[in-house]
Amino acid sequence: MSEKKTAANKAIQIERRRLLIDATMSAISEHGMSGLTLAKIAKEAGLSAGSVNFHFDSKESLLLETLNCVAKEFEHGIDLAIAQSEEDPAAKLLALMEASLDPSVTEPRKMAVWYAFSAEARSRKDYQRICGTQDQKILNLTHQFCREIIRKGEKDSQMNALAMANAVQGLVDEIWQEMLFAGDNYDRENSRYLYLSFLASVFPWCFAPPEQVGLRGTSLSTADKSLRIVVADESHIGEVAKLFDLYRQFYNEPSNLKLARRFIGNNVRQQRSTILLALDKEGGALGFAQLYPGWCSLAAAPLITLYDLYVDKEARQRGVARGLMAAAEKVAKKAKACRIDLETDTDNHQAQALYEKLGYERDTAFYKYSLALGD
Repeated sequence: MSEKKTAANKAIQIERRRLLIDATMSAISEHGMSGLTLAKIAKEAGLSAGSVNFHFDSKESLLLETLNCVAKEFEHGIDLAIAQSEEDPAAKLLALMEASLDPSVTEPRKMAVWYAFSAEARSRKDYQRICGTQDQKILNLTHQFCREIIRKGEKDSQMNALAMANAVQGLVDEIWQEMLFAGDNYDRENSRYLYLSFLASVFPWCFAPPEQVGLRGTSLSTADKSLRIVVADESHIGEVAKLFDLYRQFYNEPSNLKLARRFIGNNVRQQRSTILLALDKEGGALGFAQLYPGWCSLAAAPLITLYDLYVDKEARQRGVARGLMAAAEKVAKKAKACRIDLETDTDNHQAQALYEKLGYERDTAFYKYSLALGD
């Protein structure tokens, strides 16, 4: 029994440490290093301030562990991508670049953490050791692959491998900075077109020019009418049902278009919800949001639950989700709602970044409970 209890306690401690590291990333992203306090980290984690000192000796040890966590995840992602790529040096260089720009690595919080620590590294040897070691390893790998590519093309007398490696990493750094500032609006497809074009221009014997990015990569906006947000009526049931079926599949439900059409049709006809539909200039459906009315007893006022938000994968990273969220806010204000409530997966960092950028605050004061009822 004591062994089981010890194992359970250890599991709890590991989870608490993970929560605190995750909260530190969020707090750094929101407040920066200069505004960071243990109280803010504890609040973000939903734990007491005393629990931080129980799991970490000091604020500095927590910060170091957070930096180590981000660095190890980045390093693991790159090592895995290179190991799984073909033996050709061009394939390994491309795998390195794509792993460096992978959404799981470049989600806004982690990028904010890395830049915050890199800035502090100028005066901190411990930060400099972690950041510097990581940067040097990536540069060495890039240099190795560039050298092998140049040798393969018999260009040794014309090209300097180290100079090319620095150019490659300079491009990655530039894309990272653009991602950090653009956030959810960053066009990843266009960035991929950019670095593939660069590789094709400097190593044409290994890389072919990419296909031109078309309209799929352009941003959409209600301001220039390239994006329209409408309240769905009976004429839109078919379009919304298709998106709703894809939305359910995203959450691992089996495709059932008949069920989707019946459910959405009933919601529209009986006005059980407000469904916002995003359309392009040609009237093509791009995504939807579904809002349910409710009440807040404490505020004695209406509230809106944004239960569903989905954007077709061909239209993502183009401002559609942001447009739907803005329209949802207008609907809520018109209904004189006191707030909008929503939920998202704990690992859906891209959605979390969008919500927090729009002013939504993560609830750390209450637990959510559900009781599944049988048929």
